[in-house]
Amino acid sequence: MADVAVALVHYPILSRGGGTAATAITPIDVHDFARSCAFYGVGPVYIVHPAPGMHAMVHDMLDYYRSGTGGKRNPARSEVLSAVRMVKLLEEAQAEGDYRLWYTSAAPPGAVCTEPAALPKMDGKHLIVFGTGWGLDAKNMPRANGWLSPIEGVGKVRHLSVRGALAIYLDRLQLKD
Repeated sequence: MADVAVALVHYPILSRGGGTAATAITPIDVHDFARSCAFYGVGPVYIVHPAPGMHAMVHDMLDYYRSGTGGKRNPARSEVLSAVRMVKLLEEAQAEGDYRLWYTSAAPPGAVCTEPAALPKMDGKHLIVFGTGWGLDAKNMPRANGWLSPIEGVGKVRHLSVRGALAIYLDRLQLKD
């Protein structure tokens, strides 16, 4: 079975106008990505952002739960958050695990996509990459192994929150024995 990790990219992502931008890290994304990945046995969880201030904010939060009062009060959260890794660039995460990159999007470019359930059947280590803002700025990112099939709904909303999309993709991996 393949090893699977995830990355939440805050830079480079697309702005509303289509340019390259960065978005702020939100604590709920960090918590929910770590918790969903722990539920499915996936990790580590890479949070990608170039700004030292964002790294400091996340490290303060992680320290509170890993070695501070929050960890004493809620040991399970401490364990779950131990999977979180902060990196400045996606290339750092890719190099750390020698991962094959799989990008996600509500509207992936090109016609060929891979179903998430195919990843565990492939050899090697895989990093599923999620974007914030208006999506991944793939032109300014490392070349991906491919794109995962988009999640298609039937309602009026075109795409899900990144936390909702993460949970669906993880479920579609079908990691159960």
